[in-house]
Amino acid sequence: MQMDIKSLETELLKLTPREKAIITYKLLESLDAEENHDYENIWIDEALKRYDQLSGNKKLLIDCDLVIKEAKSKYN
Repeated sequence: MQMDIKSLETELLKLTPREKAIITYKLLESLDAEENHDYENIWIDEALKRYDQLSGNKKLLIDCDLVIKEAKSKYN
């Protein structure tokens, strides 16, 4: 039997506090167990992508002193 999210939510809200706690624990535990969240590799991939973008187009680079100067003038 397949339930839609709203039906599942309705049924879960009928549980006792203890049952809700057990379900919550199991759901959180299942998130921790998922290996799809390899954040280190995601960050490395993003950094390499940005490096390639900047390497290919130097016009994207902005001098940090200029950025700070513009930010200070905007917010002072």
